[in-house]
Amino acid sequence: MELIVERVREVLDRVGLMAGDCLVVAVSGGVDSMVLLDILDRLRGEWDCQLYLAHLDHGLRDESSADSDFVAAVANQRRLRSAVERRNVRAFAKSEGLSLEEAGRRLRYDFFDVVAQRAGASFIALGHHADDQAETVILRLLRGSGTTGLGAMEVVREGRYLRPLLGVRRVEIECYARERGLEYRVDSTNCDRRFLRNRVRWELFPLLKEYNPNITGVLNRTAGLLKDEDHLLTELAEEALSAVVCERSKDKIALERTVFLDYHIAMQRRVVRAVFQGFRSADGPFDFARVEQVLGWIRDGDKHLRDLGDGVRGQGSGSRYILRRGYRSPLESWIELPGVAVLAEYGMELCSRIVSSEEFARIRGALGGRRVAFDADRLGKRVQLRSPRKGDRFQPLGMQGHKKLSHFLIDVKWPKILRDEVLVLAGEEEIAWVAPLRSSHTFRVDSSTRRILLCELRQRSDHGA
Repeated sequence: MELIVERVREVLDRVGLMAGDCLVVAVSGGVDSMVLLDILDRLRGEWDCQLYLAHLDHGLRDESSADSDFVAAVANQRRLRSAVERRNVRAFAKSEGLSLEEAGRRLRYDFFDVVAQRAGASFIALGHHADDQAETVILRLLRGSGTTGLGAMEVVREGRYLRPLLGVRRVEIECYARERGLEYRVDSTNCDRRFLRNRVRWELFPLLKEYNPNITGVLNRTAGLLKDEDHLLTELAEEALSAVVCERSKDKIALERTVFLDYHIAMQRRVVRAVFQGFRSADGPFDFARVEQVLGWIRDGDKHLRDLGDGVRGQGSGSRYILRRGYRSPLESWIELPGVAVLAEYGMELCSRIVSSEEFARIRGALGGRRVAFDADRLGKRVQLRSPRKGDRFQPLGMQGHKKLSHFLIDVKWPKILRDEVLVLAGEEEIAWVAPLRSSHTFRVDSSTRRILLCELRQRSDHGA
């Protein structure tokens, strides 16, 4: 019994629990969570920490309200603060197109996070144990998970979710409960074989134990080995990601194709998955088939605009492969020149100033794209900064006639995936600049120019990925 207590103590030491910290304890009322609560309650004097019970009623069983009453009574008996609430998991699953298990998991973690914020808690303790870990490995193996998935659950995740009992067997937990005389509730759905986890627990595991009586220990050891290897590969993938990314913002990442293809296929998969994970709010690795699809397009130099689902699109452009999430909202505003105009949603700012003819002569060769110069008097002080409109035409610098903006974008091979990033700087009637591509011949600096306006479109430093 004391060995279990020591394991929990080690986890609290590892995360650096400090005097005065608050710890949310997820308590279902079952034997696992009641044992975890009892141990933490015994240890809290060592750290002078506070415990806050959190119980979510999923509303899936007739007796679930009795479980809530039981947990509330336990909190009152132990003189601990608690949050006992109810959510309609079935309705949430239907509205979101999720299984009951996934819907319950999402609502449960959302609830724990809200309780932790309300309580000012540093950590959230969960009652998962070694048998849960073994079942998770099998479930993920059945789904075809890779190293990350088969590494299964972490003892400490994101520095705040703790699973102090993850190295403890179910039989040890039940023995502790008997020796301590702990009361607990039995969840009838744990025997409901409509749920895959229950079929694995009650049908598959007994068969596996015929081949290896220590199958739970073996799967936990395998998960630990894979988790260690996964951590190393994740670090290497972060280094690879830094090497292959040639442009990055909060909603876009562009990969340098030739550099990317120099990496081993295993690292390529991790880089693409890391990009997808950065675009998602949900936990867990992105769909394997989708990652393989993107890898094929990058290898083949595919230039088509692809919808990858979850609001993410991809397209090859020159030596780059671009991945984007969402769309930019249309922009339309009047600004004063010279000055600074902040484009918050674009993560950009337009900076303009008057420069001398001497400075213009020095920088003239470096102008173009995001940095252009105009005849300030011809352009005027008040201009419009907006998104392109259907039918827009302008005279690109160096050309004699006007051209449709849509045709110009095709001619310069500007990818469709970035069309909503194009901005137009226009005077009263004519376009002066298609940013970040080309300025207009009409407003060029020539021998008759008296005042030169330098304009630069810059990415803001606070708009990273």
